Amino acid sequence: MPEDEQSTPVDDEIASLKRLVSGGEEISASEKREIIEKVVKVLQPPPEADSLAITETTSDLRPAQVEPPWTLQQFFDGEIDLDAELSTRFQNMPMMTNIKFRDLGTHTNRGVATVATSDGSAQVVFDADKTTKVVQLSFTFGSMLTLRFTMRELSDMDRNRWLELMRRQEGGLAFLWGPSRWEEDYLICISRRYFTNLYAFSPNGFEAALRMTPDVIDKLLGWLEGYWHTDDDDKDDDEPQMLTW
Repeated sequence: MPEDEQSTPVDDEIASLKRLVSGGEEISASEKREIIEKVVKVLQPPPEADSLAITETTSDLRPAQVEPPWTLQQFFDGEIDLDAELSTRFQNMPMMTNIKFRDLGTHTNRGVATVATSDGSAQVVFDADKTTKVVQLSFTFGSMLTLRFTMRELSDMDRNRWLELMRRQEGGLAFLWGPSRWEEDYLICISRRYFTNLYAFSPNGFEAALRMTPDVIDKLLGWLEGYWHTDDDDKDDDEPQMLTW
């Protein structure tokens, strides 16, 4: 080592360890133990580093407090008209005028509904599973980019209530979400006399929107109800209902 460089505690202890290993001189057992303990101590991270690592790991595992998106929070506080705000954010939505249905295999209990613009430039594919009642929405633009939203945590009450609201004569606002609400993928729908706007949101940070004619939305709601309402639901309806007080 050059004379102008100062040795560090690590260098000193490593030199002692080399002296111990080489066996060039006599070293007592107590000295050997002391050298090894010093080397181990020097090479260990300081206690502050251990506590910091534990703190960071614990904070990573701690669930984050999820607050409503800013737009929803303003709506809940009565500060904005959600319909007007969403229309401003999603201008010139494509109008879906066509809808087609097909089965996805013969033994899967799954089906596909595709709504599309008249020129086919944009489409949304609805995949529904009758067994799990899960629905996926895949928004595709120009056959190049697709955004997918999955509605998997809905209860029968959530589905039935949404269908009921969507079929109101006066139209209006309807949310499709489960107990976790905005923490999972969800839909905001606004029905009007001549069209229905459907907005899809994901907590992962992407959004999509479309506009449907009354004929398309009516057919889509009927198709979804067929996958959400199963034979088991009919059996449950036939059973006598217990009164609760």
